[in-house]
Amino acid sequence: MKDIIWSIIGIIIAVCGTVYISKLIYLKKKGKLILAEVVSVNEKKDRKGRITAYIHKLRFEIDGKVYEKDDRSGFSQPFKVGEKQLIYVNPTKTESFEYENEVKKNIVITGAMIVIALVFSIKWLLGAF
Repeated sequence: MKDIIWSIIGIIIAVCGTVYISKLIYLKKKGKLILAEVVSVNEKKDRKGRITAYIHKLRFEIDGKVYEKDDRSGFSQPFKVGEKQLIYVNPTKTESFEYENEVKKNIVITGAMIVIALVFSIKWLLGAF
């Protein structure tokens, strides 16, 4: 019974990974690749006042309209103000954007996670019978 439970856990992880990778691939295929400028950097701090991440405000233009949006990622090292970054922007929801290099990296990592989760599930499923 525990083998079946472990197998189901692996399948759930694979399904979650598939949903996430689908969103990333959709953004990469349907989103617009735009050069954005870093206009400010804010520090995100924990309760003790230690810096935990840097949040960047980016300025970019879509169809003649200029947007300024904060990234949702948070980075351990700040970008420089004025630095240019390529981002994929969802044209229907401009608050939804991802850095180009992060999209590529996350697709590869998530794909590997899905494969590992499926192998994990198959191993436990075969052990159950």
